Amino acid sequence: MNGADEVVNPPTAPLFLLAPMDGMSRASFRSICFDYGADGATTEMIQSLALGRAKKRMSDTFEEVLVRYPNERSLAAQLIGSVPDMMAESARRLTALRRFDAIDINMGCPARKVVGSGNGSALLKTPELAMRVMEAVRSATDLPVRLKLRLGWDEAHITAPELIRYAEALGFESVTLHGRTRAQMYGGAVNVGAIRAVAESVNIPVYANGGVTCAADALDFLRDTGAAGVAIGRAALKQPWIFDDIKRLRRGEQPPERLAPERVALLLKQAALACGHRPEKVAICEMRKFSGWLLPGLTGADEVLRRLNGVTTLEGYRRLMGDFLETLNRTNDVCVHPELLPRQSLDTVAYRTN
Repeated sequence: MNGADEVVNPPTAPLFLLAPMDGMSRASFRSICFDYGADGATTEMIQSLALGRAKKRMSDTFEEVLVRYPNERSLAAQLIGSVPDMMAESARRLTALRRFDAIDINMGCPARKVVGSGNGSALLKTPELAMRVMEAVRSATDLPVRLKLRLGWDEAHITAPELIRYAEALGFESVTLHGRTRAQMYGGAVNVGAIRAVAESVNIPVYANGGVTCAADALDFLRDTGAAGVAIGRAALKQPWIFDDIKRLRRGEQPPERLAPERVALLLKQAALACGHRPEKVAICEMRKFSGWLLPGLTGADEVLRRLNGVTTLEGYRRLMGDFLETLNRTNDVCVHPELLPRQSLDTVAYRTN
């Protein structure tokens, strides 16, 4: 073809994903994020040793982790483990369900209980074993395979570039890279330069992760890393609408203020969904933390959160939230008051360029 006839493929739009979070990424919360425009998500961690050895009928715990709602447009099952045979068997079982769009291998979780058993980011210390795990999963499924990892165990062991190149060679669909080492946990600067270098060195999509606190952060992170998209974790806990905010900013619009009626409505929806796949008392107790992230800044929120500690039923939760919203509506006081907000607990974005 000459230059005039050459067909140029349009650039793929960046994706903004809900990053997996242990104990948080349940189907009920993911569904809320998809309602607000998340482009994809991952289940909570599925322990390969337990699933690989499970009897024919899966336990209630596994059934809960494997719940998927109709609005979850792109959902990967997240496998964690360090025994290649068990990872392969678990991948086969997950594939047989025909419920997920991909399998995601977790090599990023820094939690002590996870790395203590050689899983998660502990695999970054042993790249040879990590590669065998990747091979085992890839050979056991016809689903796309993804990888989530950190830069390395510590600054002396930056193994992500090697592992990501191997993932590409194995035909993995994509990689999500957290721009910190395991030693950093969730503090310290995110190494933007390292993410950019990896993204530029491979042909598979690399999604940047780490340090985003708001929609504007996500767009800056996307620009500075040159990644195919951004995976957002803890910021979404306090702002599940962050995905909608991002899309509005990209269209040149100003995101709206999220008022009390919207906040209460999404909490009520999440509570109802959670009660559909968890014991009601457990689900409502779990809603205390989500309520504690979305209600602060509203007048009277402290008292509502205190009373919520005594609520254990969905009906009780609905009644408490309904009375709270009625009071705010009656006094026309539905805005968030900045002076009532607690001190920011999420890390702020601090970038390193090399």
